Amino acid sequence: MENKPRYIELAKHCIGLDRKKPYVRHGKKFYRPYRNFFATGKKYKDWETMEDVGYVARGDRNQHGGYTFFMTRAGLDWLGGQLGIHIYDESD
Repeated sequence: MENKPRYIELAKHCIGLDRKKPYVRHGKKFYRPYRNFFATGKKYKDWETMEDVGYVARGDRNQHGGYTFFMTRAGLDWLGGQLGIHIYDESD
């Protein structure tokens, strides 16, 4: 994936990591998402790229002419590895 910082920022926003900080326990960082979705507009090529590698799944078409995308477990693990954080699934 080219432009990795862009994908990291999109993934962080998808799970709310751009607004809330991870917590630290025993010297390790953890994050529990309070959401896991991103509704795109008509331009969603970056999300398709992340979908192709298995980091997100595509949901239904939305009212903005795009789709709603969700981070997969593989995507959460990838993002956590990039940031040094254990990211729980939102349903955990």
